[in-house]
Amino acid sequence: MSTQFPPQDLATANVIANPYPAYDALRAQSPVSGYADWPPGTVPGQDAPLKAWALLQHAHVVAASKDHVRFSSANFQQDTGAPSLMLVNHDDPEHAALRKIVIQAFTMKRVRELRPHVEQVVADLINALPGGEVDLVSTLCAPLPARLMVRLLGLPNDMADPFQRWANAFMLSTDMPPEERNQSNIDMVRYFQGIVAERAARLHAGAEPSGDLIDALLTAEADGEKLTHDEVWRFCFTLVVAGSETTMYYAANCLNMLLEHPEVFAQLQQDRSLIGKFQAETLRLSGPPQRLFRKALTDVEIGGKTIREGEWIALFFAAANHDPAAFPDPARFRLDRENSGQHLSFGHGIHYCLGAPLANLETACLIEGLLDRCTALRRGSTPPTPQTATLLQHSVTHLPATLEGLNP
Repeated sequence: MSTQFPPQDLATANVIANPYPAYDALRAQSPVSGYADWPPGTVPGQDAPLKAWALLQHAHVVAASKDHVRFSSANFQQDTGAPSLMLVNHDDPEHAALRKIVIQAFTMKRVRELRPHVEQVVADLINALPGGEVDLVSTLCAPLPARLMVRLLGLPNDMADPFQRWANAFMLSTDMPPEERNQSNIDMVRYFQGIVAERAARLHAGAEPSGDLIDALLTAEADGEKLTHDEVWRFCFTLVVAGSETTMYYAANCLNMLLEHPEVFAQLQQDRSLIGKFQAETLRLSGPPQRLFRKALTDVEIGGKTIREGEWIALFFAAANHDPAAFPDPARFRLDRENSGQHLSFGHGIHYCLGAPLANLETACLIEGLLDRCTALRRGSTPPTPQTATLLQHSVTHLPATLEGLNP
């Protein structure tokens, strides 16, 4: 790809399907002006895209991610009807105070206790697979995180399908008319507002808190402060849109990597302790999250260029993960890569993904379930279908495969 690659083409379908050559072409010029794209929750065809400087070098992305004093995460859905995300759209000190409360409810202990349920969901999904060729996205990768979110939040099982639809619409990974996308966002917000109001009223009337996350969020406290009802429902829908969507694509990318490297599947069968390294290297090489926006709160010089106060930057985590200055031979999958864990797919700095342990648990259980139940994964009769609707996420929407030696 030419080094004269136009940054405005980053948001086109061909690049979204395989963005890494474009990142390589632009990285030396980072930061690059001229990029324009839509944040999550906005409505293409109705809302205007944000115009931003693209940061593609590892050093630039890390420095800006850590600099929450000069770069703001708040209000990147400005002048739109998009509901703001909990924590993602907050700056310190408010962000730190909110996160401190949320962590009281969304604990590592709570995540670890979910393992038996995740394992059972994986077993149920594999048991339901028909014989022959299957689409691993629709049969495994999509329903797993949606069903887990339902369980985590203590909601009816039949909400798994709406969760998937709402997440796809909010995260822009499904093409749909503006009116339909707007209505999807409205339906999601109304649902969680109603559920949180109902749970809060029940607790206020003296009911004992249940063991689910919604009640835990309503009762969590730190330094004498509790979350407002508005903050609780925003955290719930943030979990659904970010957790369901991103984890679906994370799982799909892991399975796609195993199809691309059948020898690695065999290695993992022999040594399950390598699963964590496999996940880290997959996240580095093919992590779903591509970029997030920040706004400059003052004039800042990066890479010899001046970002003016009020201008936007796009932190391209995926481009940083392919920067040879940080990861030698970056396009090659290496299970023995020593610094894979330094990938930026879960973000960096104060906004490091709170749900990372949960996403890792889900994908690890899925991989383990397949290792237990089949002898090999093989490509299907047609190639994977790349996701081409948004540069927010890099993955596939269909992943045809056969599971060899599938046993009961």
